Amino acid sequence: MAGIYRQRHPERTVLYRVLFHYFEKFLSEYESRFEREYGFLRPVIKDVVEKYLDCGNPMCGFARIRCPDCGEERLLMFSCKTRGFCPSCHSKRHEEWGEWMREELLLDVPHRQVVFTVPKMLRLFFRFKRKLLNDLCLCAVRTLVKSLQTATGLELMPGVVIEDEITSVPQRGWAEMIRKVHKVDPLCCPTCGGRMRIIAFIEEPKIIDSIIGHLKLTFEAVRPPPPHNIQQELLMAAEERGEYS
Repeated sequence: MAGIYRQRHPERTVLYRVLFHYFEKFLSEYESRFEREYGFLRPVIKDVVEKYLDCGNPMCGFARIRCPDCGEERLLMFSCKTRGFCPSCHSKRHEEWGEWMREELLLDVPHRQVVFTVPKMLRLFFRFKRKLLNDLCLCAVRTLVKSLQTATGLELMPGVVIEDEITSVPQRGWAEMIRKVHKVDPLCCPTCGGRMRIIAFIEEPKIIDSIIGHLKLTFEAVRPPPPHNIQQELLMAAEERGEYS
C-alpha cells in the first residue's frame, strides 16, 4: 500500500541551492573559462537548468486538490518534466520508458545489453562537432551487426532502440507515476485516507500570488555550504532518506 504523499522541497537540496546561487555566474564566465576546453555551451543546458529551478516552485503554478469525504485541501506543485537532469522528474520519465519497453516493445525472451563508449582520444572531436554523434551511432550499429554475424555465421539483424528517436511512448498519469517511483499516493487524503480529487489548476500569476500570500508559502534556497562541507552534507541528506540503511 502506498504511503501518504508529502510535498517535496527541491529548494532544500544542495544541487538546487548551488544552481540557484551560482548558475548565472557560471553562464557569464563559461566562454572565458571553459569553452576552449569543453566546447560551445549548448542552449539546451540553460533551458533544462532553468526549468529545473522552477520545479516544485509554488510561484510557477500548482494543482488544488480536495477530499470529498472530510474537506481536506492541499496544493500540489507543478513539476518541470525534464529528462536526464531533475532527479524527481527523470525518475518518473525513466519508469515510463522502462514500462513501455517491457510491456509494448520487447518480447518475453532473454536480451543482452551492449554498451559503447568513446575513447578519450576521440572525445575532443565530438565535443566541438556534436553532429558527428549521429554518425558514431550508425558506426556502432554496423559494428554490432558485423560482430554478431561473424560469431554466428548467420545473417542477423539486432534490434537497436534509441530513446531520442522514440516519440510514441505513452504518457502515464502524473499520480500513477508518483505512486510507482516514490511509493506514495499524492491523492490519498492525509486526514481520513479518502480519495482526493483535483478541483483546479492554478496558473494565473495574480491568483498564485494571492494564494501564496494567504497561506504564507515559502520557497527559499539558502546559499550552499563551502566546498569542503558539501560532501558531508550530501552524506547526511542520503542517510536521512535511508539510502544507506
